[in-house]
Amino acid sequence: MWLNLAEEDYTDMIVMQKSRRYRGAVLFSQQAVEKIIKAYIVEHIAIYPRKTHFIEELLKDAKLDFKETDVQIKDIKELSKSYTRVRYVDLSQQYYSNKRDTDQLLQTASLLYIWIKKKFKKN
Repeated sequence: MWLNLAEEDYTDMIVMQKSRRYRGAVLFSQQAVEKIIKAYIVEHIAIYPRKTHFIEELLKDAKLDFKETDVQIKDIKELSKSYTRVRYVDLSQQYYSNKRDTDQLLQTASLLYIWIKKKFKKN
């Protein structure tokens, strides 16, 4: 279930990004990464994932070392913050109103998502 939802959210992120709906793209980017990590936790750690939106905490729970990627911890923390920011009009306009402001965040989400998805194929 988690993996299917993650794939749907990742596709929605791409569609929103292409149609310049940046707030939506950010929302789905964070959700895609959160859900694919939760899918990994269920599949490979064999526990039910915590109810949290903090990507960095879920990576620890999954025992995934993001240092294998080109992603920095500060970027992962920004992705976690986006879960709250995107839900408030003033914050979403301040942080996610254009391509320039969202490119790094969406790139971080894509790198993490693809990296974790490849781990499913290996096992």
